[in-house]
Amino acid sequence: MKRFLVPVMATMFYIVVLLSGCDLVFPGADESDNESSSLGKKYLSEFENKWCYQRLNSDLKLGYGEIYTAVKDGFENDETVTISDSENDTRHDYIGLRIELSKPLRNQDDSKRLYTAFVSDNPQFFYIGNTYSYEGYRSGQTNYYNVFCLVYTMSARERAAASSNLEYTISKIMTKLYRAGPADQFEKELMLHDELVGICSYENKATQTDDPAALYPTAFTAYGALVEGRAVCEGYARAMQLLLHRAGIECTLVNGKDHNGVAHMWNMVTIDGRNYHLDPTWNDASDRIHHSYFNITTYEIRQFHTIDNDNIGIDTCTARDANYYIRKGRQLDTVRQDDIAKVIADAVLQGETMVDLRFTKDTFAGARLFINNRRLLIQKVNVFLKDAGITMWNYEDYNVNDMYYTLTIYKAEGQS
Repeated sequence: MKRFLVPVMATMFYIVVLLSGCDLVFPGADESDNESSSLGKKYLSEFENKWCYQRLNSDLKLGYGEIYTAVKDGFENDETVTISDSENDTRHDYIGLRIELSKPLRNQDDSKRLYTAFVSDNPQFFYIGNTYSYEGYRSGQTNYYNVFCLVYTMSARERAAASSNLEYTISKIMTKLYRAGPADQFEKELMLHDELVGICSYENKATQTDDPAALYPTAFTAYGALVEGRAVCEGYARAMQLLLHRAGIECTLVNGKDHNGVAHMWNMVTIDGRNYHLDPTWNDASDRIHHSYFNITTYEIRQFHTIDNDNIGIDTCTARDANYYIRKGRQLDTVRQDDIAKVIADAVLQGETMVDLRFTKDTFAGARLFINNRRLLIQKVNVFLKDAGITMWNYEDYNVNDMYYTLTIYKAEGQS
């Protein structure tokens, strides 16, 4: 589940209510060279390499920097912003931020583009709500938009406490990551992904209401996923993005629909210079981790996802080197029981308590029959473990993904 963007026009005041955070409408990068203001550059090192920012033209980059500075510098303050909608004759006051841009924007599309780029790049600003407005004036026959009003979901005191809790959680995860000392980007990504999926559960209550963003606002954020441990797909994707950013790995959001036509959000991640699709929500099946959607190609993701046409910087992914099953040696094209048992035995020897395997279409059914025969499988695996003096742990059930031909077995709970 993700939120949707619905524009409402007011007389020289333009209000946009974001109920999904998913309609990305960015053109390619512009080569114009307008100078950035000092405010626009104040925190440049924090965002100059971010995915959406890099694909904005120079005018929008300037506005992006000014918004970033205003959000950072105004973090401890509560400001009231009034958003007016003359079409519906309504006015509402919110806690938020009013930002004057040094270079006015020329059209509503640029205003929408700037806002969406900013919130798409910055999951750490989880308290920016799903409503914003842009104000402007007319000169001759041209409209100019020179004011942004952001709406916050938390007061200054609340967001300070929430940000502290989020940073504490991230710090614990990153400390664990660096102590483990993963050797490369793939291993870092894998560990962070598994940590997120282990922490978070899907917030099913949000799917049972007509206004989930209002009733469960944190479920759409990295804070909800990492601190509260409850999120919808947007929260999973933003948390994954935030963790990967902290590890120095490029990552953005992908908007689309699932196989039932329901709005969905996942990630695109850059590993060793190549892009892959990563869906942490769908890798958290019934709170049991697997890796069916870990670093897959565009062709593979499109089997059961539809990618929106207006995403920014989402190219066609063809690389397979960093796919979980290929990198881990868990991609099998065999029904030979000894071959399957050997791979499982190697995983048990490495101390793994979950073994995730992918088969081909032709071998999947036969492999599933073997894994379903627990006694036989454990007997076969133990043949390979005999010299090590250990035996395989028992497993009570296993996860089946017949869309991507994956089978995942889990060590039974309570075993030493």
